[in-house]
Amino acid sequence: MIKRVACRGEKIEAVGPTIEIVLKELARRICERDSVLDGVLEQIVVADDFPAALVSLGEPPAPAGSIVPTVARTLYLESGPVLVLEGAQVVAALGSEVDAMARFVHMLHGELWRVRLHLDAIAAGQEGLGAWGDSVFDSQLRPVVEAMRGEYAVSRRTVWSLPNDADLMLKHLLDVVDALPAATAEDVATGAADLDGLFVRSLGRVGHLTQTAAHVQGYLAGLERSVDAISPEMAAAIEASFFGPHWVALGRQLDALFHAGEAAAIEAARSEVQHTLQAVFGSLGLQLRRAEDGGVWLAPGVAG
Repeated sequence: MIKRVACRGEKIEAVGPTIEIVLKELARRICERDSVLDGVLEQIVVADDFPAALVSLGEPPAPAGSIVPTVARTLYLESGPVLVLEGAQVVAALGSEVDAMARFVHMLHGELWRVRLHLDAIAAGQEGLGAWGDSVFDSQLRPVVEAMRGEYAVSRRTVWSLPNDADLMLKHLLDVVDALPAATAEDVATGAADLDGLFVRSLGRVGHLTQTAAHVQGYLAGLERSVDAISPEMAAAIEASFFGPHWVALGRQLDALFHAGEAAAIEAARSEVQHTLQAVFGSLGLQLRRAEDGGVWLAPGVAG
């Protein structure tokens, strides 16, 4: 149950009482349907200046030139989780048409599930790198695997609040799949001499792709539908792409990780997802493996 909604900034403070009532009611209705979410979040901050609100709550200032999300971010403070929302987005959603409100409700539903999963991971002792932290190689790939796990779980559990006009992020997935081979080839052509930099850039690109794929896979699993049932054209496009050989395997692996309960089963499922992550690098012409000293070994090669 949301106990406190703080509105910061002249614009949002002017409609603060209404915003507080609506947000509390929306959260109540979501928790009424998903009772496991009740009590996971008690504080929401809605701010005109989203980056400044994050900093005021202890988030380090974003580096110059970086892109800061301007919709929602949950911070985990000693007093408990705090969801920070960008004021203009909230006002636009709550004062707009039904479809915009539905998209906002789905976003809020997803944020509540992210908090639930984060708190569950802490309670189970699964937060952080664990034994993977002993390996430089694993410590680089493990956060991507965990992000995929989280995206899959959130989208799978929030399908009941999907807006009617939702595209399940399929279009965005296809855009990323289409753009990645050329972007990777350009990175290799311009920065092959700097392998550390090439790895960082490639990991960011591949991580975005695989997290988007996990998000889509979670929706499909929750809806119990295939891409082909939704759009045969999109299904064919995925199958024909460099990512096609990994698509079905990734869905099975994420499903196994979603259902894994024992620590050994979770670790085995994580390792399978990490193996697919490495295979995606290979399909882009980047051979990635663990070096003998436990570090990262990367070499441009031939896409497979």
